[in-house]
Amino acid sequence: MQQTRREFTKSVIAAGVAAGAAMSLPGILSSARADDSRRAGAAKKRKVLFLGGTGFIGPHIVQSLLRDGHEVTLFNRGNRDELFPDLEHITGNRITSIEPGLEPLKKAVADGRRWDTAIDTSNVHKWVQDSGAVLRDAVDQYVYTSSMSVYADNSIINQDEDGELVQMPDEVADSIDRLPYDMNYFGAVKARSELAAREVFGDRALIVRPGLIVGPRDWSHRFTYWPWRVRISGEVLAPGNPDDRVMFIDARDLADFLALNIAKGTGGTFNLNGPSHDTLTIGRMLDTCNEALDANASFTWVDAEFLSQRGVQAWAHMPVWIPPVDGHQGFHTRSIDRARNAGLKTRPLAETVRDTMAWFDQEFLPEAEKRGQHFLPGENAPGISLARERVMLTEWRKRESSE
Repeated sequence: MQQTRREFTKSVIAAGVAAGAAMSLPGILSSARADDSRRAGAAKKRKVLFLGGTGFIGPHIVQSLLRDGHEVTLFNRGNRDELFPDLEHITGNRITSIEPGLEPLKKAVADGRRWDTAIDTSNVHKWVQDSGAVLRDAVDQYVYTSSMSVYADNSIINQDEDGELVQMPDEVADSIDRLPYDMNYFGAVKARSELAAREVFGDRALIVRPGLIVGPRDWSHRFTYWPWRVRISGEVLAPGNPDDRVMFIDARDLADFLALNIAKGTGGTFNLNGPSHDTLTIGRMLDTCNEALDANASFTWVDAEFLSQRGVQAWAHMPVWIPPVDGHQGFHTRSIDRARNAGLKTRPLAETVRDTMAWFDQEFLPEAEKRGQHFLPGENAPGISLARERVMLTEWRKRESSE
């Protein structure tokens, strides 16, 4: 089970890098939530330096910051400047061995540039260490987006931010300085990245640990499979038990939380997941997909062990879902009380479903078609093919009828 999640994370990073240039600014704007009451209390305007800002979650964060009136500077390789042509761009590279490395950022700091906040969404701890060294005295607040994968024990129900973190040997950590790397160490790298931010910035560091991030612009399709499959309708293979818990967060809700707490100058560590109001199950998630998309799918619930025996893996082939067994009983039950107290709000699931499919139809599919690509669950996207699903359902019915 754990290997499946790590393999999937590896595919997520690869997909994000490969498809990063595909989406356009109008799509970002169309997926943004206009309800400014969600950011009530965001009073102080900040100068923000974003290390990156043009991947999956970055543009959502930038848009939320701009809506709140913050001033944003982007530091990145300049490969997607068309996303935010009116913003200030500093061109450089987090991989310091590749020219121009961090030199342009170092020069800006040496010339007296200062920002209230820096945002870092990287997946390499050395990048956090190097950037932190440059920005130590140039920013007041350092925001790092970590991951729920940092926790060492996924069996603990309702675990809060004080849980034990996963570790890795120093010699392994020292060998990781860029992507890609062995995704078995993804959680440990994120934990090391948190440590690097805290060592430099102390209580000036704002660390957020999102669960699965979903919504428009997610080229990895970690959630998209389900609304896509439900919209086709017919008999849908549904994994496990309809009461199995699931948690995830819309990238735009993550963005709004950061914008609000950047304005407040918040420090500390927060689990960031949803929904923020009550419990979500895989059954309710699929029913919501049906209702939101005006679909007519029926769900056949197939035992987790039956799926596993046939190579249909949780998380990768059945996205979002992980059965609450074998040390994963607490994976979808993390406490988000601290984040809720700090202003976390999550939009209705139906909105995420509809907006994800609108992005999928209006932006992802046309761009994929231009590239001669296809959306193939089980091959280049999470999920299983319709053909394999039919085989599994047929085998399940045979087993049920023989018992």
